[in-house]
Amino acid sequence: MEEQRKKEGAEAEGAPGASGAPDSGAFAGAELEFPVSFDLKIIYVLAEGATIVEDLERIYAALGVKCAMIQGVAAPGAKYGRMGSRLTFETREQMYAAYAAIGKLPYVKTAI
Repeated sequence: MEEQRKKEGAEAEGAPGASGAPDSGAFAGAELEFPVSFDLKIIYVLAEGATIVEDLERIYAALGVKCAMIQGVAAPGAKYGRMGSRLTFETREQMYAAYAAIGKLPYVKTAI
């Protein structure tokens, strides 16, 4: 069990944007199997993100990403909002392109 945890921990560091070296780190050697589905979470500035749903729908459609749901939460008076999307990516390139396009939205702080 401990060895599996070490392996999983080592594989995480190889994730995009981590060390940049795919053969080292927490997820070294790990392979995602596509298609892959998960809930993408986005933190964004509420005052600037009035068009976030439309922007996400446009990005997903342009990339051919299957989106089963988009929903958000914002507390009254909050500076930041949370938006979630249930997505299915067919390829690694499609997933990376979606993250890149979302990251270019000026009001997005992070996408995980």
